[in-house]
This record gives sequence, C-alpha cells and structure tokens, in this order.
Amino acid sequence: MYLKGLSLKIVAVIVVILIIAGIGIWWYLSQQPAKPKEVVVYSQWGGVEGENFAAALKVFEEKTGIKVRIVQQSDIRTAIQTELAAGAPQFDVAIVPWPAFVRELGRDGKLMDLTPIYDELDLKNKVINPDSYSEVVKADGKYYAVPIKAWAKPGIWFNVHVFQDLGISVPSSGIMTSDEFLQVCGQIKNAGIQPLAAGGQDKWPLTDFTEAVILRIGGPDLQYKLMHHQISWTDPQVKEVFATIADLIKKGYFGSTPTAEPWAEQIGRLANGEVAMYFMGNWLNLMMQDQYDKQPGTDYDLMLFPKIKDGVSIAIVAGGDWAIAPANAPHPDTAKELLKWLAGPEYQEEMVKRKGYLAVHKDVPKSAYDPVDAKIVDWLNKYTVVPDLDDNFDYSEFQLTFWNALFELWSNPDNYEQILENLESEAQSLWGS
Repeated sequence: MYLKGLSLKIVAVIVVILIIAGIGIWWYLSQQPAKPKEVVVYSQWGGVEGENFAAALKVFEEKTGIKVRIVQQSDIRTAIQTELAAGAPQFDVAIVPWPAFVRELGRDGKLMDLTPIYDELDLKNKVINPDSYSEVVKADGKYYAVPIKAWAKPGIWFNVHVFQDLGISVPSSGIMTSDEFLQVCGQIKNAGIQPLAAGGQDKWPLTDFTEAVILRIGGPDLQYKLMHHQISWTDPQVKEVFATIADLIKKGYFGSTPTAEPWAEQIGRLANGEVAMYFMGNWLNLMMQDQYDKQPGTDYDLMLFPKIKDGVSIAIVAGGDWAIAPANAPHPDTAKELLKWLAGPEYQEEMVKRKGYLAVHKDVPKSAYDPVDAKIVDWLNKYTVVPDLDDNFDYSEFQLTFWNALFELWSNPDNYEQILENLESEAQSLWGS
C-alpha cells in the first residue's frame, strides 16, 4: 500500500510538471511573432511589364498583409512541368500564356480546381469574350486557371510624322484596301524610308504578320484548319498567303536584311522614323511611351491590317495570360486569395493604368485606358477574335518548325512553294496525312 501511494504521488508530480511545462511552452510560443503569410508567384514577365506587375502586387500586400515573393522564370513552362512532375512545387501561383497547357495539367490532376472562384466572383459573366478567355481553360467541367490579362495583335503601328510628311492618311474606317496599302508602301520606299519592320532575327514576329495575312485571305476558318492540320500547307489558299508575303519581301518593303533585325530594336526605329510601319502586339504602346517618350495619337498610332480579299470578315489575333495554382501548393489559402485578386477588376485596372495591358474583366472602366489601348479594346469587342496560330498547334514542337519556315521565307521569298512542301512533310510526320 505504501508503494502504491508513493507511485500515485510520483504520477501526480509528473502530471503537475508536464502541465507547468506545457503552460511555459504555450507562453513562449505566444510571445513569438506570427509567421508572416506568404505566396510565391512564378512569372516570366521582365522589363517594364515585370516592374508594373511587382508594383501592382504591392497593393495586394498592403490590402491583405500577405507577402508576395515573385520569382522570374525565363523558362517557366519547364520549371512548372519539372516541379509538378516531382510532386513538390515551389510556387503557389504561376502566370502562363498557354490554355492548352493548362487543360493538360488540369486533366492530369496537377492543378487546383478554381471553379469555386469562378462561382464566387461570377467570372462566367464578368470575363470579356468567354470563349477566348475562360472556356479555354476548362477541362472535364472544371476551370483550372483564371484569366488576368488580354493581349492583342490588332494591326499595324505607324509613325504619324512620316505619314503626315508624305501626305498619307488612314481611311476613316481604320482599314486600307490591299491596293491602298501597296501604294502607301511604294510611296514610303520611294521617300527613302523602310516601309515595314520585320523583326525577323527573333522569328516569332514573322508569325504574327503571317497570321494577319492568313486571316485576311482565308478568315478564321483557315487559321483553325492550319492549327489542327485539317488542310494541307500546299493548299491554294495557303500558297496565296505565302505568295502575298513573298511579293512584299521582294519589293523591298521589309528592307534589305529583314531576318537580321532584332524585334525590340525596330520599335526605336519606328519611333525615330527610320521605319514607317510595324505589325506588332499591343505591348508596343507601353514601350513607345516608356522607352522613347512618344505619345499615342501624336507620334504614333494604330490601324487595322489591310483588307486583301473581298467578303472576308475582319478578325484579330488575341490571347492572354492566366493564373494557375498547383493542386498541392505550399500555401493554398494565400494562393486562393491572390488568384481572386488577380482575376478581379482592382488588380487589372492597376495594370491598365500603367499602359500596355488589356483587362479581361468587364468592370474595368474604359476611362482607365489611354486612347490607343481603348481603341484596341473596342476592336476586341467589335471583331472576331481568334487564338494565336503557332501557340496553339496540336503539337507544340511544330511551332519552331513554323518559325524556321518563315525565317526561310523572308530570306528566300522565291522559294515559298518548296518551303510549303517542306512544312507539309513535317506536319504529316506529326499529324499524319
């Protein structure tokens, strides 16, 4: 009995000690500063766009107290694929421009289902052109990304002073006929100025100009058929596209060395009047203002790509950027908070005001845009919008094949038929005949 009583006393003492220790640990932990909430964002935006993105996210930090850590990834696709395949993502949110990539990852169960965010924010009704911006990231009935930005390749930027000095005017409709455009190119060339910039050294700008010709000759139908290889690259319509471009090249309208031109340098040449026109995306607007201190409407402006064939409706290539989150994100709660903010009008208006950024949320007021960006938004609402061709080939490896073929076209325009035959051979090796 004595030993039994002693054991009970020892147990009681131990319990008291544990309680006191527990209280001490609780008190110690309660005195420690709370671990700050964090969200890690992968982005490939650099330069001014990257700076604007970081500045906008400071607003989110101030509103929520959540620390945003931006990690710039030059090859964001590989980084995402590698980390998700390993099952240990180091990011909470990533900004990507590829809807097909999103759908693929979503079907594989690697991405967070964001349908609840769509429901909470009513995004199904708040996103402009849903077929191009929300439905494209939907797979198996679920949304795997939120659209946060639109971009467009709407037409040809031109130096206002060159046009004024040569007495060239843009039709009130905003679009020239093919004959008018060719006449303008000849007039500019005769004045000793390069009519069109190519930016061919980087290859991808050549695809943008080519897609504009595709849409003016065969409309969206031809663009979609080429995207999925439902038509041969040697089809007469496609030959007409390449022949039209080859004629412009041979006439010297792209200068003497179009494939030696780095794309970004051509914006400076447009700004100082060395080149009169440049087919480029809406981001040129920001670059002209930020890097060259030029004013839209006064120093440069934008017109739609010229008509080529009668009866073909106006269509514009446009795309966007989407925000995704891994299914096993390190900080899932803060990831959701940031995704909701990026998808909403407050963030997008912040970016629009910094220029060169087009919102996808309908509640961003038109007054937030400068005149040229506002014009582009009007066109996106007025005309048919189609996705970028080379970004949406069924086989992503064909994109580089297409780039190289166009580089060859701008180098050897007389060889366009052989170039198309080679493209068709490469396409058949992927899609079959």
